[in-house]
Amino acid sequence: MEITIQQLDPVNVQLQIEVEPEAVNRAFERALRTLGKAVRVPGFRPGQAPLAVLRQHLSEEMVRRAARELLIDESLTAALKQHQLEPYSAPQVEIEQFQEGEPFRYKALVSLPPQVEIGEYRDIRIARTPQEATDEEVQQSLESIQEQLLELKRTSDRPAQLKDRLVIRLRSLEEEHAQPSRYMVILGESFGELDNTLVGMQEGETRIATLTFPQDFSDETLAGKTKQVEITLEQIHAPHLPPLDDALAQRLGLDTLDALRNHIRQRIVADKEERETERVETELLALLRQRSTIHLPQTLIQRQTEEELRELVERLAGRGITLQTFLQETNTSREQLTEMLMQRAIIKLQNTFILQEIARREGIEVSPEEVQEVLRFAAQRMATMPAERARLMNDPELANRIRNELLLERTLQKLVEIVQNREREEATP
Repeated sequence: MEITIQQLDPVNVQLQIEVEPEAVNRAFERALRTLGKAVRVPGFRPGQAPLAVLRQHLSEEMVRRAARELLIDESLTAALKQHQLEPYSAPQVEIEQFQEGEPFRYKALVSLPPQVEIGEYRDIRIARTPQEATDEEVQQSLESIQEQLLELKRTSDRPAQLKDRLVIRLRSLEEEHAQPSRYMVILGESFGELDNTLVGMQEGETRIATLTFPQDFSDETLAGKTKQVEITLEQIHAPHLPPLDDALAQRLGLDTLDALRNHIRQRIVADKEERETERVETELLALLRQRSTIHLPQTLIQRQTEEELRELVERLAGRGITLQTFLQETNTSREQLTEMLMQRAIIKLQNTFILQEIARREGIEVSPEEVQEVLRFAAQRMATMPAERARLMNDPELANRIRNELLLERTLQKLVEIVQNREREEATP
């Protein structure tokens, strides 16, 4: 067996392996013998038929596949041992030549464990902006609550006004025997031509108008078309907002309107603080990536890229969008999307291994009890049947994923504390 090794980078090695024809022939014979044990050949006991007879009773592709697996398993294992390589994941094999009676040639991309050289991080300083809620933001939130609690009341003694919810009947005058359709619209929020026609109409009134319907109109038969239509206003429902008073606050579990304002203010500040923390974390990780050297195995990048694609497809499916539709709407090719997802995967992997190395240096750990607590909560949320919960509770892969997520989260929190502590220390005279 001949082996040529090429170090592509610190964590990716390519092996060029050639197995001699004699070994290839023996692999085919062993494959025939192994597969022949499960084949009934008239006149022979199981496994005792001659090779020539077995060939007649076995699929050629099945024999080739079995022989190929034998050759790769034995030759690759020997090559890894000879060059003292310990793969981080299963090597990727590319067959170059495989034929009985001829040399077997293939390439194997061997991924070694990631290598991380962390730059200095304890001197990093990132200013944190103090957060507050303005009176205008509080008022906007109060008005949003009002909108959520509005009540509609039938109003037939006045013309339609802005914000009214109107039930209209619309019939095309351009198609003979066209049937009318009924819609609910918010006056001022449909589209200009229709709003202008409806404003000032009374219940039961009918008007004729020529309308150009927007492309996203709910009725596909009218979307994007210009039609002369007959519009009848059937019902007017006026919105009534609850007053901003203590009674509104009490509906929401608070005693007074002032207490509600304070609660809203605190919530706005908390949301802004969370976004500010996310900004600090993002900037911190970007600085760490700049200061560090991370070598990632190609197979790991490929696997993470595939995971990113799978998650994207699931998110799109949740919105009723196919991947093909997404690519068309964003004017993106499959190659461009793959490149974008690969870059995202690389950043995510770099962040993960940086944080894992910092956790090791800082002595940050996650106890089995903490993992079990989160695992128990996850099992209760993900499964209703006791048997399924028990399976999840004993799932080592899920437990390891939870442990890793907790470790990364705790390490990132520690890094943010280091940044903030450094700032406070500098502010102290």
